[in-house]
Amino acid sequence: MKGIAILGATGGLGEAIATRLAKRVPISIGYGRNKDKAAALAVAIEKAGGAARIASVDLRDAGSVAAFIDGAALAWGGLDAIVSATGPAIPLRPLSEVSEEDFHRIYGTDVFGSFNVLRHGAAALKKTGGGAIVLLLTTAVLRTLENDGMSGGPKTAVAALMKQVAREMGPDNIRCNGIAPGVINAGIVHSSFEVDHVAKAVITDCLHKTPLGRMGQPEDIAAAVDFLTSADATYISGQVLAVDGGYSA
Repeated sequence: MKGIAILGATGGLGEAIATRLAKRVPISIGYGRNKDKAAALAVAIEKAGGAARIASVDLRDAGSVAAFIDGAALAWGGLDAIVSATGPAIPLRPLSEVSEEDFHRIYGTDVFGSFNVLRHGAAALKKTGGGAIVLLLTTAVLRTLENDGMSGGPKTAVAALMKQVAREMGPDNIRCNGIAPGVINAGIVHSSFEVDHVAKAVITDCLHKTPLGRMGQPEDIAAAVDFLTSADATYISGQVLAVDGGYSA
């Protein structure tokens, strides 16, 4: 058993993913600014019988991403999978009201950051016989959501990059898939949705259009990541799996 490298493991979804995956495989936790939370998560995993290491990583810095992935591979004797559960803070508002600064920041982090993960991640997996890459997207890549252009737009670009890697790296036994969460009871739902009336309207509208009629839980996303990085999914690649209560149906 090799390890799994998780970028963005200190976020609401990333923490659930890390906790679940650590039950069956050693993990490396990549964090941006929240070193204390990453360290606490590693301690909790080890107390539960797992193995975890932490390291800082900046998605926008190709060298930092390469160092994190290569360090994780060295620590665990190779990698079975790489998971990117990252995402910048986004303004929920009409595209006409998005600032140039926010546009550059979000696309730079989401799209260029994912490019770095895919490029360096695929190279690392190729060295040890292949493996899986899983990127977190958004249900807005499957069904456009009003006032959500700074999520749906860049994540659609990320989905295209993911499919490109799936086609090109398949011969090297590298699978690449995306998970498109709907309204999940974590992360942004606990922050901007509670203080911004436009954001609150976005989540309310999305829930009204979700057949299951409720928020998902972080564990729902973690279960999907667990499956896509497991031996049960070795013939699945280039796909976007919606975990959105039926919103995109």
